[in-house]
Amino acid sequence: MNLEEIRDEVILIIQDPDYDEDEIDKYINQALLYTADLVNLPDLKSVESVDTVLSQNYVNLSSITGGFSGVLRRVVKEGVKIYPTLEQLASDYVGNWDEAGEVEATCLEGNILWYQKVPAVAESLMLILYKSPAVLEDNTDIPSNIPTALHKPLLVNGASHLIFNEIEDGIEGEKINTTVQFRFSFNENNKHSGIIKLKEHFAKRRVHHIMSESGWAN
Repeated sequence: MNLEEIRDEVILIIQDPDYDEDEIDKYINQALLYTADLVNLPDLKSVESVDTVLSQNYVNLSSITGGFSGVLRRVVKEGVKIYPTLEQLASDYVGNWDEAGEVEATCLEGNILWYQKVPAVAESLMLILYKSPAVLEDNTDIPSNIPTALHKPLLVNGASHLIFNEIEDGIEGEKINTTVQFRFSFNENNKHSGIIKLKEHFAKRRVHHIMSESGWAN
């Protein structure tokens, strides 16, 4: 489905003239971003290079072309230590926070990659990370990072869920339309929801063995 087709189906579901095309497109893109937050989409996995900043022990990854999703898988450098929190990194380098040297430890907090030590000359770090999905803008744009069969539950029902959640805000009792669209799209307790089917789709295609040069799994 392209953006126009997705939007037309959302319009049929919500039937609310207060939401124009631009507004609906905004919610469709929110559903796309939310999907990418819930499931790491393989097409968005990328190897990127980022340079350290002179006299600074951090670099902002939001400048990466295509947008950084916030998920960093690996800093590809032999011997580099990856810390889970900035507090732990700072504790191990207390008293030597500004010491010059090659990068030997890193920590990701939000979009900020902290590192120790601080290279006296800019050092390029190779990163394996996930980018953000491209925003759908033109009617012919297709969300190619998501399997075609799941466009409807994740983007049509997903955007409808977000819109109904706004429409039904403040009502007493259950938000019926919001709940129905959530069940189709992002409900992880429903084995038939779009997000569960997406996880199953990628699980079936995951390679579990390292291949030898002959092409056979080891």
